[in-house]
Amino acid sequence: MAQNVSNMSNDSYTVSKNIHEESGFPPLVRHIYVGYYVIVFLMATLGNLFALLTCYKNYKVTTTTILLSYIASLALADLLFTLLTPVDLAAFLASSWISGQFVCRFQSFLIETSYTASVLTLAMISRERLVAVTTPLLARSQRIKQRKLIPVVIWVISIASCSPLLYAYIIVKDNDSVLQCVNIGWGDQGRQIYYSIQGLLLFLFPLMYMIYSHYRIFRVLKKSEAMRKRMTIKPGSQSLQQRKITKMLAVVTCIFVTCYFPFMLVRTLKYFYVFNNDMLWRLVQLMIFTQAAVNPVVYCFYSKQFRTVFKDLMWCRWHKINHFREGNHTFRTKSSSLEACEPVRLEALHTGKDLSTLISNPSPRPISKRSSKSSVWL
Repeated sequence: MAQNVSNMSNDSYTVSKNIHEESGFPPLVRHIYVGYYVIVFLMATLGNLFALLTCYKNYKVTTTTILLSYIASLALADLLFTLLTPVDLAAFLASSWISGQFVCRFQSFLIETSYTASVLTLAMISRERLVAVTTPLLARSQRIKQRKLIPVVIWVISIASCSPLLYAYIIVKDNDSVLQCVNIGWGDQGRQIYYSIQGLLLFLFPLMYMIYSHYRIFRVLKKSEAMRKRMTIKPGSQSLQQRKITKMLAVVTCIFVTCYFPFMLVRTLKYFYVFNNDMLWRLVQLMIFTQAAVNPVVYCFYSKQFRTVFKDLMWCRWHKINHFREGNHTFRTKSSSLEACEPVRLEALHTGKDLSTLISNPSPRPISKRSSKSSVWL
């Protein structure tokens, strides 16, 4: 162990004390912190495991859906982040790093990878919803298999962009012989440059795009609702489902921004030595940890299918899940002739074109039988 630990020079010691200075939490605060952590850890672990299983069981039947792939990617990122947090809790309780050099590097690398994948996944979800709401015929004519590879590409980009952190984190020992896993491998300037670039390209720009996408989506939905009222057209079941899913994803995005933005801000202030407070640092870490537990609750609140499958998973009724999904799939097949008209009607509302013109001159790309079925996950 001692061979893996570097004794810090005076300059490195100053950097370590600025970044990882412990403020000596009172016993009551430590107990509240640990109790809250245990509750959130259990909720996040079970919730995201159930979310992944739900996506898997539905994916086996409803293979045309795209949204399931993105929700699975988001749940995987949250679950990965959750399972890595006990290492930090152990260091907090011991007031020293006790997990070794290998864990120091890979835990820091994987945590950064997980929330990079989260923000990129949310950005691509925003794009999918924007296309589905503004140009529904185009969304249905796009190839499903190629779009399902996007979450894989997201994780590849996340791993590649965070891999330099494997060379940044090292274990150091201060003058009090306290071990710390610190990001000083590149020095102050290298760390500041890296996190500035990453913050702009992999947080701020995707965040701006998400805000823009949701703004456009809600404008289109509001305009469509106003046109329906003037034309006395009742919204179809698919249209109502579009609105409900859009609201769910908007809530997930808002929760992500609310929890992650303070963390990104405080981390930037710490690394540029503008402000440093260990109590605040722990608080913003708990915020992003809480976000991982809240997402599965949001899925259940907005989706009856998630609630049903969650209940069946809790009672180990796997056969009932398959029966429910197959029955739902059959119902959608019988009603596809009615629901297939909904995208055309939506496009007429969005573009102002004549409905008969769109029906007589459909999109040049054929819509497959699978993609024409109404899906509760679309």
